[in-house]
This record gives sequence, structure tokens and C-alpha cells, in this order.
Amino acid sequence: MNGILPNLKAISGRTSAAFLVALLLALPLIPGSFAPLARAAGAIGTAVQTVIAAISIRKVSDLDFGVAAPNDPAKTVPAGSGENSENASFMVTGEPGRNFTILLPSDGSVQMTTRSGLLPNESIPVARFTSFPARVGTLGPSGEALLYVGATRSALKPNQVQGQYSGTFTVNVVY
Repeated sequence: MNGILPNLKAISGRTSAAFLVALLLALPLIPGSFAPLARAAGAIGTAVQTVIAAISIRKVSDLDFGVAAPNDPAKTVPAGSGENSENASFMVTGEPGRNFTILLPSDGSVQMTTRSGLLPNESIPVARFTSFPARVGTLGPSGEALLYVGATRSALKPNQVQGQYSGTFTVNVVY
């Protein structure tokens, strides 16, 4: 038994030394013990957001290619800089003074049709859309702007079916 006690004392002494080292290392972490070795700093930031009026668009008048007979050549309706009997017009509303981008239909995406529209002579392609203002507009002090749209309808076929033709197109505006 005597041989065991000296070994326990040696282990006990080593354990006490390890405990003392751990305690000394931990003291800076215990509030009110030693002065901290490093100082911390902080700052307060602010998150902000401004919400503006949503942009919207509504149709005022339709694009009208008028009356034509079979074999009529292609017809272009200019966007123009004001309302007329042919161009389409739209009212854009939103945040006063803000610029907006105008997105027009791509070529080949719009067809005017009559009857079923399935036969080649029952449809008329509409392409080369233009606008005034072109590409970018600015909302006025009241938060409004008029937008005018023109396009070109293809030549009519010699056997173009008689009737009323129509097709829809979308004009988008974004801030």
C-alpha cells in the first residue's frame, strides 16, 4: 500500500498543477477578475428603405391599321409624338420624375387573325414595334406620361380572307 500513496500524491500534484494552469487561463474570461487582455468595440447601423409609387400602365387607344384590300403592301403606323387615329396610346403612372424602361413585343410574336386563324390567309403578322418615347420615358411632375406605339403589318396576300382581324400585344414598363 505504501507504494500506491506516493504515486497518488504525484498524480494529485500533477492534477493540481493542471487545474491551476487552467484556472489562470480562464480568469480573464470571468467578469470582475483580471482586466481583459483585448478591448472590444461596437457600432450601431441603421437599415433604411424608401417605398415609391408602383408603376402601372393602361391602354388608352388601340393600334389601328385601317381598311385594306387583298394584295395591299405592308403598312407602317408610326408611333408618333401624339395621339392620332392609328397609333396605340398608353398612360403610364408612377413616381413623379422617375425614368422607366419601355419593353415592346419582339418580331414574330404578334399575329392578327380572323375566323380560326389557322390558314395562312387568315392571319397577318405585325412586327417592328416602335414607341415614343423610345426605350426610356420619364414620368412628369404629376407621376404620369403618355406612351405612343406604332408597328408594321405585313403585306396582305392576294387571297387574304375578308373580315375583321385582331390580335393582342403587350407593352411593359419598368423602373
